[in-house]
Amino acid sequence: MLEGYFDDNDTLQNKQRLLAVAAALEIAKSAVGAGNGISGARTEYDLQSVAKEIGPLADAIQQALAPRN
Repeated sequence: MLEGYFDDNDTLQNKQRLLAVAAALEIAKSAVGAGNGISGARTEYDLQSVAKEIGPLADAIQQALAPRN
């Protein structure tokens, strides 16, 4: 979904962030797709709600993957 967003010469930090955001988007996609059968306005609301959480979810994914000492 996000292939080519950064090039091969980009920083490791950007590449790791891209992977975390991609994972967050997959989770969001599943969450919105697992709706309760109500369409239209509910789906729009779900997308708006999930969009607000992509960054924090990506942050949590990166924190969970951070090496522990």
